[in-house]
Amino acid sequence: MKSKIFLAALIAFSLMDTSPSGAALTASATYTFVDLGPGPNGRDAYGYGASSAAQAGAYVLKTISCGRGCNEKIYDAVAWAGPGTPPVDITPSAYPEAWAYGAGGGLIVGTAITNNQGYYGYPHAMVWSGPNHTFTDINPAGDQGSGANATDGKYIAGSGAGNAQPQHALVWKIGQLQSPVDLNPAGFNSSETLAVRGGVQAGYAVPNGTSSAHAIVWHGTAASAVDLTPSAVSSAYATGLGTSIQVGYGVLVNSTANHAFLWRGSSASWVDLHPLGFADSYVRASHGIKQVGFGHQTGTNALHALLWKGTAASVVDLHLFAPASYSNSEAFGMDPAGDIVGAAYSTTAHTWHAVLWIPTLR
Repeated sequence: MKSKIFLAALIAFSLMDTSPSGAALTASATYTFVDLGPGPNGRDAYGYGASSAAQAGAYVLKTISCGRGCNEKIYDAVAWAGPGTPPVDITPSAYPEAWAYGAGGGLIVGTAITNNQGYYGYPHAMVWSGPNHTFTDINPAGDQGSGANATDGKYIAGSGAGNAQPQHALVWKIGQLQSPVDLNPAGFNSSETLAVRGGVQAGYAVPNGTSSAHAIVWHGTAASAVDLTPSAVSSAYATGLGTSIQVGYGVLVNSTANHAFLWRGSSASWVDLHPLGFADSYVRASHGIKQVGFGHQTGTNALHALLWKGTAASVVDLHLFAPASYSNSEAFGMDPAGDIVGAAYSTTAHTWHAVLWIPTLR
């Protein structure tokens, strides 16, 4: 399931209050930057997934105290229907917190926290459908918790965990939502799927006796798992699927910085996409031959949304298409038309806004 630790890491990147200067990468394509705005309450909002019909994400509903000098942000799931449309809170009323992570084929998927007699309960995988965002809780029977990360409209990728069982990668098929397939491969203690495209799933798994994640690609069964992590990499995550490719990020041996990665079905096919001028880089999604993500610019430490076409040299700095009043940006998803969804920090509003980068040429 999408852990709060993993989400907190993404938010930690987002909260760095720095501004871009100096280094800029030459763009080989042009994009129109569209601000979808903050959440319904005017607070921080992030776009995480996109389909041809909608963009999905989360926004800060409120901040609560968790003790002396401790505050915690509470999130609600949110959806947009394209440029110029208002954000719609799609969190089911019985759930005190939720995130929408993916969209595809008329569906939105994510995770919502249950209400346990007035206290925060467990994460449950959720799917929303239709113009009214009708929700279905798809937490597997017997599982204590679960989460949904991505959908192509036919399948849903995520994970679930039982009372005495670690997190296992799951894939749900639309029409069979009560019986997901457990993809946890033999020899691995835990796992999670982060992307799905037809009969292919991508994510990560943690080998028995270790704490390092290995990027994994599946073809619908646990036995089909292929470990994509080469010996030069100490840990890796596969976060997206393109045309015959898998993408993600990881850490090289004897290093601490994450690098954006690409694979073509095997560890031997591994490509390091890390661009010059950045301290780290992450691929979060792919469509066709394009990959999107973000990295911290060397020197300024500002976050810049990035786009690749299969090589480090092909990188396009998407932040160059944002107005000067946006100091940081991230790209998290891409729809079938090539529109890119993410978030950017507005220095005039002092909030993160969900945003789109729309290609000027299709």
